[in-house]
Amino acid sequence: MDTDTTLAERYVTAVARSVPVADREEVSAELRASIADEVDGRIAAGEEAAAAEYAVIAELGDPIAYAASLSGRPLVLIGPRYYAAWLRLLRLLLAIVVPVAAVIAGMIRAIGGGDVGAVIGAMIPTILMSGIQVAFWTTLVFAALERLGSTGDTVLEWTPEKLPRTVILGARMADLIGMAVLTVTLIGSVIWDRTIGWGDDHVHVLAPGLWPWVMTAWFGLLLIGLVVEAFVAVRGRWNAPLAAVSIVASLVAMLGAIVLIWRGAVIAPDLMARMQAASTPTADIVQIVNISITAVLGGILIGILFDAYRKLGLAREA
Repeated sequence: MDTDTTLAERYVTAVARSVPVADREEVSAELRASIADEVDGRIAAGEEAAAAEYAVIAELGDPIAYAASLSGRPLVLIGPRYYAAWLRLLRLLLAIVVPVAAVIAGMIRAIGGGDVGAVIGAMIPTILMSGIQVAFWTTLVFAALERLGSTGDTVLEWTPEKLPRTVILGARMADLIGMAVLTVTLIGSVIWDRTIGWGDDHVHVLAPGLWPWVMTAWFGLLLIGLVVEAFVAVRGRWNAPLAAVSIVASLVAMLGAIVLIWRGAVIAPDLMARMQAASTPTADIVQIVNISITAVLGGILIGILFDAYRKLGLAREA
């Protein structure tokens, strides 16, 4: 019989395809010998050769799964070690990024003279695309962590050696990644607005008078929050001073933004003029935009207060 057509040889070939090239020869030789020993043992026990070979291959299971077990390579996109952190961060980013993106898209369309249907039509694809982007990039980061940082075991199999890894890569690492993604997104959006603008008309939303001092202060507050999260990730726990700094920085950033909006200091003059021109006695576009932005920031502010309660609780437990 041609050995290339035997179940054993086909199985060895399938496994070899799923292991690194440098290991294929060694893995193939060891697996081939192991299968032969198992088959010989079954034949010696009275089984027919074909049945013995089939039984041994069936016990080994899927060749892809077997190859993964040799190298400890995960067969899931995000495993138990990172799943909870991934889900928590994904929910947070979806709750923040998607509404903000939708409001901006609707605002730009309304300023351009679109009616309610056009505004909704601009917001719906923005919601879908921003949600997809957030989900994709967040999942990509954690999938990379799964392959670069995981040892293949689960958080249930605890040993003292895992203490640093478990603390850093748990919920606090999710906070750090979330803060980093949010900080980069916000700063990038502001710089994009300043240099390029939005839409086909390159509309600038933010007033140039915010530069450099207000924006520098706002960027500084965001970076303070990011640095605090990094300290917590390194230390492994919150304490009262770190929690206080994080809470104050977040509150000042959000409350300051709300105050500036209602003082008319945030929206660019050209955009303000276009909104006023598009307003009617029954629909003050400026007022609608101010209320919409305030609603979004208010929602974020409520989230900050809940987060403050959580951080202070963690600080008391530390």
